[in-house]
Order: sequence, then structure tokens, then C-alpha cells
Amino acid sequence: MAFLFSPKARAFSDESLESYLLRVVSENFFDSYEGLSLAIREELHELDFEAHGAFPIDLKRLNVYHAKHNSHFRMRALGLLETLLDLPRYELQKLALLKSDIKFNSSAALYKNGVDIPQKFIRYHTEAAVDSIPVCPQCLAEEAYIKQSWHIKWVDACTKHQCTLAHNCPECCAPINYIENESITHCSCGFELTWASTSPVNALSIEHLNKLLDKSERNDSHSLFNNTTLTERFAALLWYQGRYSQTDNFCLDDAVDYFSMWPAVFYKELDELSKNAEMKLIDLFNKTEFKFIFGDAILACPSTQMQRELHFIYRALLDYLVTLVEGNPKAKKPNTADLLVSVLEAATLLGTSVEQVYRLYQDGILQTAFRHKMNQRINPYKGVFFLRHAIEYKTSFGNDKARMYLSAW
Repeated sequence: MAFLFSPKARAFSDESLESYLLRVVSENFFDSYEGLSLAIREELHELDFEAHGAFPIDLKRLNVYHAKHNSHFRMRALGLLETLLDLPRYELQKLALLKSDIKFNSSAALYKNGVDIPQKFIRYHTEAAVDSIPVCPQCLAEEAYIKQSWHIKWVDACTKHQCTLAHNCPECCAPINYIENESITHCSCGFELTWASTSPVNALSIEHLNKLLDKSERNDSHSLFNNTTLTERFAALLWYQGRYSQTDNFCLDDAVDYFSMWPAVFYKELDELSKNAEMKLIDLFNKTEFKFIFGDAILACPSTQMQRELHFIYRALLDYLVTLVEGNPKAKKPNTADLLVSVLEAATLLGTSVEQVYRLYQDGILQTAFRHKMNQRINPYKGVFFLRHAIEYKTSFGNDKARMYLSAW
């Protein structure tokens, strides 16, 4: 039985969890979210003690991905809260940002409605950080709720009204952050955000943002948008930021311009590194690590695990390395194709796990450049396998899809 009033307007499909709970606060005449959370915790104490302890008092710790250990208790608490609010099942849980079971290489990811998002792309993702969560004043005037997309750092415009999002209060210049202020429509100084002014955004930028956020796959002449999922687009943007040290640059137009020249722009960079490789050498090619010449070109590639098809960045790199190996046949004098890749790099190239690479080594399929002591585990970060062998083995299975290479037990 419900003991709280739920908002007259049901949760919007694109609404954030924090936004909906603030509307619950308003509907039930609480002064703050803390008042609501204490009332909920008291009720949960009787229903489920474990879930009671998992329901946070602080709004900025509400979302499921903030749970440090037992996020399933947080989900259970949200399920019980749905009962207390007399809401349909999963009404709140579908608004939550969850911890994803995949990683974007070494970067943690969040999950919502079939999409994995790098946690680095989420505004206000840590307890210590205070970031602005911009709003569209016209959207707030139409419906007073916060869209989940406004939490994504690549989103700086409203595609509906084709205007910029407001980051700072026009009155006091403070960053707009509804979680910090516990108000959807007002700044902490009292200014009503629906009156904030915005600037128009050019049609091309709006088109780019629409294509980025589109959950469907489409045929497109642009590599970033051509038959890619939203998760794959986020992976490409994370790769772009990491490769060009632009971790604080969230200008979508710049990234779109870069990928419009794909893969020629990428191949040009790799060609330059390959051309100057011999000048950079300290030892012979067959005693030099791949990353010494090409950096983290392999390890930075979006993972092929848990994808139905190869990511277009991985496919481009693989095609380049296949051409590199074919253009540098085995000879008495070592060449670029004889560079050494690590266990981790081999796993990435083969589209498989580190354990599988160790099995290939134990079976003698992948040979190391150096002799190792019996039963000594190979350092996964040290270059030990020949690039030539890894690529030739990959192409022998076909390089059109991710494969698993199991030992014959």
C-alpha cells in the first residue's frame, strides 16, 4: 500500500532518477530530499532491513552506480519504493544508471536501456566533483523535469529547440546543478531557470547530436554514424579523446570532423610512425616492442568483446597491420612486421581473452622471442610475441569477426 503521493506526471522515459525523486519531494511537501529519504528509510526498516541500509540520505548518492558494494540492495530498495509510491513495477529502476559489466578498455562504464556509457562522460559522476548539469529553459517551461541526456558531457544543445543549454545562472553565475540545489526549476539564489536566455545552435551541430544520440543503426556516409550502435559511438569518442589527449574537450563537431576523414587520417599517422621507425630504433626490430614505435595503438582500440561485429576503429587498425605484415615479408634482416607485441596486445588483436593467449603460447601456436623458465608466467605488459605471428594467425581464421581460440583438450 502506498504511503507517499506519486507525482501527477508519470516518470518520463528520458528523465533522470534524481529528477523524479525531486518531483516526489515536491508532491509530498517535504522541505528537502533528506526529509523524504528519512521517511522512506523508516518505512523500509520495517519491510526490508538490508534495503533500508542501502537507501541513501544524500541525493547525489541516490543513483544505483554510486553504490560502492551492494548495488543489488539499492535496486531492491528502489523496488520497495515503487510499492510505497504505488507505481508500476520497474518504474524507478528503469530510470537508474547501473554499473555496466563491460569496460571501455580500462574505463568503467554505466548502463541504461541497452546502452553502455563511459563513466567519464557523465556529469557529476563522483561525490567530490561538482559539475554543472545544464538545462534547456524552454524544455523546463514545457515540462519541469531533467533529461538524462543533459548529464552527458557531449550534450551541450537541445535538439528540440535547437538552442544551447544553460550552464550557469544568469543572476548569480553559479553552475546550474539541480542535484546540488535540490531544485529542478530554480537556482540556489532563487532565479527561475525557465527565464534563462540561450543562443541558437547551427543546424549541422544539431544534426550531429541527433545522430550521436539516435539508438537506431543507420546507413550513413560518415564512419562514426554508419551502422554503429550508441555504445560503439561512445567507444569511438573515448578513443578519440584518449589518442589526442583531449580528455576535457567535448566538442562533438571536432570529433565528427576528424572521423569524416576516416580511415585515411588514421593511416596517415601510422604511416608516419612506420616510416620513421628505423630512425627511432635502439635495437633490432625483432627485439623492439610494438608500443615503442606505435604507442598504445593496439591497447587503446575499442574492445571487440561482447560486440556483434568488429568496431570500425579496430577493423581499420587490423586492416593496416595486415597490410604492414604483407608488405614486409620475413627476411634475414628483421623489419617492422617483426616488432614484439605483449600478451594484452595479442589478446586485443585476436579478439580474445588473455587466458586464451596463454593457451596458444602453451600449445606452441604463438612463439615468444625469448626463452622463458619452465612454469614462469609471461608478463602481460612486456612485448614477447612477434606481430607477424599474431597477424598471420588472426588472418588464418579470417579477420571479419571476433573469434575465440580454444586449446584442444
